[in-house]
Amino acid sequence: MSIDTSIPEDCDGFGRARAEDILNRVMAIRLLMAGKTYREVTQATGICRSTVTELLKKCLSIADDGQIQGFRALTPYIHLSRNVRRSPLLPKRAQQKGGMSCVLQHVLASYPDLEGDLLRTLDERRGDRSPQNFKIRGMTLVRLFYAKLKRLGVGKNEWPFTPDYRGERTIEKYMKGLLRGRSFTQAVRNAGGHEALAHLPTGTGHMPVIPYAEPFDAVEIDAYHIDAFLTVLFGTPEGTDIEIILDRLWLLAIVERMSTAVLAHKVVYSSEVSASDVASLIRDAICKVWQPKALKNRGFEYLPTGGLPSGVIPEARHAVWNVTLLDGALANLAKRIHDDVRKSTGFVVMWGAPGHFEHRPNVERTFRRIAQNVFHQFPSTTGSNPRSGRAKDPEAAAKKHRIHVEETEELVDVFFAEHNGTPGERNSFNSPLETLRYFICGENPKTMLRTLPHADNEKPRLALRTKRVPVRGSVRSGRRPYIQFENVHYTNPLLSDSHWLLGKEITIHIDDDDLRQVNAFLPSGAELGILVAAGKWGITKHDIKTRKAIFRLAYKRILVLSETIDPILAFIDLLANRGGGKTIGKKDATNAFRAAKEAGVQPLIGRSESNISDAESEESLDEQIDDGDPLSLLPPIPKDLFKVKNR
Repeated sequence: MSIDTSIPEDCDGFGRARAEDILNRVMAIRLLMAGKTYREVTQATGICRSTVTELLKKCLSIADDGQIQGFRALTPYIHLSRNVRRSPLLPKRAQQKGGMSCVLQHVLASYPDLEGDLLRTLDERRGDRSPQNFKIRGMTLVRLFYAKLKRLGVGKNEWPFTPDYRGERTIEKYMKGLLRGRSFTQAVRNAGGHEALAHLPTGTGHMPVIPYAEPFDAVEIDAYHIDAFLTVLFGTPEGTDIEIILDRLWLLAIVERMSTAVLAHKVVYSSEVSASDVASLIRDAICKVWQPKALKNRGFEYLPTGGLPSGVIPEARHAVWNVTLLDGALANLAKRIHDDVRKSTGFVVMWGAPGHFEHRPNVERTFRRIAQNVFHQFPSTTGSNPRSGRAKDPEAAAKKHRIHVEETEELVDVFFAEHNGTPGERNSFNSPLETLRYFICGENPKTMLRTLPHADNEKPRLALRTKRVPVRGSVRSGRRPYIQFENVHYTNPLLSDSHWLLGKEITIHIDDDDLRQVNAFLPSGAELGILVAAGKWGITKHDIKTRKAIFRLAYKRILVLSETIDPILAFIDLLANRGGGKTIGKKDATNAFRAAKEAGVQPLIGRSESNISDAESEESLDEQIDDGDPLSLLPPIPKDLFKVKNR
């Protein structure tokens, strides 16, 4: 029988002679397992019976990874088991050389419970988050080993206390191996940092349970903190503009998982992201049709092949996905997301642990790219972390170079449109838009998308959330029927004349982006019409975040609401004038600009005599709050009123 003498790829490193020896051994095992006799195996390979039997035992032995050795045991001179000391350990003089082979294994064999005790102690130290146990040094591990041996009764005339260096290197290597564990997963969990733990679930070689192989099978949603100081323009009483630095801003985005196309994005003017911001982003991705912005800065322009899918692919408009991948942030765990929005769209929500990007790799990669290509290029960048990339005096640079947030929004939109139109390796060098067109466009589309019915002349159901509220009022006191939502009364002519609804509950549909009115429905499902907010609340557009902020200030007696002053404009004016006008803080400037942008007005700096004088500071504002003297929005009281009253 001839033997195949060709050298496979995995034997190239052994040389031809050694590779042939390995193949000969493999042939012997194959023939024996195929039922050939030992004589036939010896005739074919030249390997005697005893050697074949020994090789078979090696192949069937268990390796350290828990699997049988297999053909890897047939490599000549390979060690399949650890060295074991067979001679007794004799006393050794300080300068004596040699005689210490496998001494550590001998000590571990002499004390079978030692290794388990060391592992328990290391686990306790890893669980202790105190500063001294945050990172265990090598010498600390060696001393721990010494302490365990002394408790077991090992004397000073025994190893490791007899040699000059007391076996420090051997023990340190062994203890670090225990600390790291036998697998890569254990090593990273025991010795890796935060970033290492985040990378750990990736590259495992396991196929995902849900492959997400078609467009709109799943989308990824995440938030990114903008690493740069940005400015906005505030008007002054003289008619000029002044630039104010904003507080922390967030960028939200939805990325389609299969094609990596960005479906929608949103800049959030707040220190934290709320559930209403996430719901608004989802609504924009499904209901809004993207259009290019009228760019004020002529230094950049849209890529001709770019854009967002809803604006350039008609078949992708109002499409709904099947699975939404979120992290475990509090905004994503809110009822507004996992209940109201989910029910109105029909998608499944899958939450991942905070800080684990592998659950949403595409949106994390997109954010990293926009940070590197956009925000980290600004002279006002704060860098990716306090020790890397921070520009010199970024706040002053933001004012000096007039880095406005409006222009940044345009740049972000241009970047995402360019991302969707740029070919990449992820899509076999097709762009995300080309990938979507291939699957959902043409005469024979590969995928049928699920879409929501949408009419241009009415608010989409996705934009609204429902709430059951009681109808209040009294026939005896003559108080007409009304409902109350977020501390404001709502009614319309039909409800105000329906005494039979008093004490009953009706359903309202609420748009958290515009609380000036709500849609009302009777318990039977019949439409009651549009209920308008009472007073000035029904005039200026505002969202749920602004409404709650105003009443929070009113509760603290910073604002006194009246029927003659628009509460939204008064709220913007108060935030824009805290602390003496032009020294407005970044947090107040952020909230004022957000409220002004919703209302469609420009925030102004400068106070009338009815509010706060220019000499007042933020400290005096706090003193007035503590003393119970509210900053009233009522018309100013004449200075001579008290003189007239005392006469």
